Amino acid sequence: MRLYVSALTLLAGTAHARGVSPYLPVDISPEIERKIERVLILAEQPALKRTAGMSYASLAVGAGSGPDTPLPNRHGMTSRSHYEAAAAVYWQPGDHFAVTGGVLAYDGTTTPTGTIASLGNEYAQIDVGYRDRWWSPFADSAMVFGTQASTMPSVSLANYTPFTRWNLRYEVFLAEMSESSNIAFAGGTTVGEPRLAGMHLSIEPLPGWSLGVNRIMQYGGGPRDDSLRNLVKAFFNPSDRDNAGVGTPEEFGNQAASLTSQFVLADPVPLAVYFEYAGEDTSTLSNLRLGNSALSAGISLPQLGKFALTVEVSEWQNGWYEHHIYGDGLRQENHVIGHWGGDWRRRGDAVDARSAFARLGWQPRFGGMLETTYRQLDNADYTGGNYERARQFAARYSWPWEQFFVGAEVTVGRDVFGDSYSRVSGFVRF
Repeated sequence: MRLYVSALTLLAGTAHARGVSPYLPVDISPEIERKIERVLILAEQPALKRTAGMSYASLAVGAGSGPDTPLPNRHGMTSRSHYEAAAAVYWQPGDHFAVTGGVLAYDGTTTPTGTIASLGNEYAQIDVGYRDRWWSPFADSAMVFGTQASTMPSVSLANYTPFTRWNLRYEVFLAEMSESSNIAFAGGTTVGEPRLAGMHLSIEPLPGWSLGVNRIMQYGGGPRDDSLRNLVKAFFNPSDRDNAGVGTPEEFGNQAASLTSQFVLADPVPLAVYFEYAGEDTSTLSNLRLGNSALSAGISLPQLGKFALTVEVSEWQNGWYEHHIYGDGLRQENHVIGHWGGDWRRRGDAVDARSAFARLGWQPRFGGMLETTYRQLDNADYTGGNYERARQFAARYSWPWEQFFVGAEVTVGRDVFGDSYSRVSGFVRF
């Protein structure tokens, strides 16, 4: 996964254990993220996850037309939202304790994203609050966990400085999802807030090459079993406890996993090549084989003269983000927690699909940064009716002014039902 703590913290080392670290925002300040991406690749530092929060502020106002379409990786915001505001303040009274107060708001939704209390040091940091996670090396999609949905309240334990000769990084967390009234229980349905548990491990066997594994488990909700004892059993033996058979009493919940790898080179041309193999379930009752698989590949070239280019493709089988126990699937506040393509279809359609993404950045001589993106999604035909190819094109120009970035963004697209939509916005970020 791509780890976005302070670039200086990541690239520098000290002889003694440091205290807690704040986080940088995820998909809230693209200008800052692009600079860090470039720094990490030029320094041959692979990163397999992103995290969220230092002091920042952002305000955008806009207008949209056409069907209200979920925007990729925008915490649940849609194309018809009239504004988007985010801010965070940071306080660290000592080396081993810090508090960040954050908020993210758009039409109809306000979430304390970035509000986190942190305790510990660089090798074991506990975070309690509304912390974002991006468990993928990809810039535009995360099959298991990203920022397509709003942030969940969670408790986590992680390190931001790798240790051992293999540069081990880890994270474990427990979160509470939004309320669902469509949870299967005792032959009917019940209402409750499902739990979400997750684990990330990554190593760097050679300089510039990283390997990672991610696992999440959706369980509990209402009167369903949410005991820690059975969570551990199901987490490490899913073929017996998670995939025991549809409707059997032994079935504990819903799970997904992914394997990731990234190669980073600084010479002769700076680039990063990365892959993700994911599964929504296990296969053939084996804990070591992923079912309903998804395969993704990407390449990022952050310095092609005044240009930067990223290209990514993904393909997944049916079953993703839908489940027979959790009728609302792997969703938080009505949006999938993974790939944005899961929101571009009818609810309940466990359809296989292919996606493509390209991003071209340009730093013109007159200053500022122009970034254009293209997205495409092809859903397979399904019982509810055929889908059309969805396309989205966006262009954003930002200009540094004093301590701010000011700019505008235009998005136009055609959704999977053949309807056109658009959005125009202006923003200022600090």
